[in-house]
Amino acid sequence: MNNGSETETSQAERNEIMSVVNSVFESFEAGDILGIEKTLAEDSSVWDVFTPQLVIGREGRREFHEADKAQSTARGKLTWNSRFVRVDVWGDTALACYYLDFEYKEPNAMIASVRITDLLRRIDGAWKIMHHHEGIIPDPHPAHN
Repeated sequence: MNNGSETETSQAERNEIMSVVNSVFESFEAGDILGIEKTLAEDSSVWDVFTPQLVIGREGRREFHEADKAQSTARGKLTWNSRFVRVDVWGDTALACYYLDFEYKEPNAMIASVRITDLLRRIDGAWKIMHHHEGIIPDPHPAHN
C-alpha cells in the first residue's frame, strides 16, 4: 500500500516531466518566450537565480521575460545540460529536482550550475509548471574566518 510518501512513477511519466522541463530551456535558448509560456500555468510563480523577487502570474512573468531575455542577449551563445535527481508523479501533481549546468560564451561569458525544483500539475491533460525555483549551489568548502 502506498501511503503517499512513496511513489510508483513509471519511466514514461518521468520522461514526460523531463521533456516539459527541458522544453523550457530549449525555448529560452531559442529566445522563444511563447514556448516558455506554453509550459507554465496561468498563475505560476518563478524564483529565478538572477531575480531577487518572486515572480507571480502572467503580467509578472511578462516583465521578467523581458529582463531575462535582455541579460541573455547581452551574452554569447548559451549551452546547457540538465541532470535530473528526482522526478516523481502523484496523480495530477509532479515534482522535478535537477541540476542545470550552463555556459554563456563571450561576450560576458559565464559558467555556472544551479539546482532547480519544479512543481507541476496536469491541467486539461497537459503538464504545466506551477512553481519554478532556482538556487545557486552552495560552495562545498566555505571560507573559515
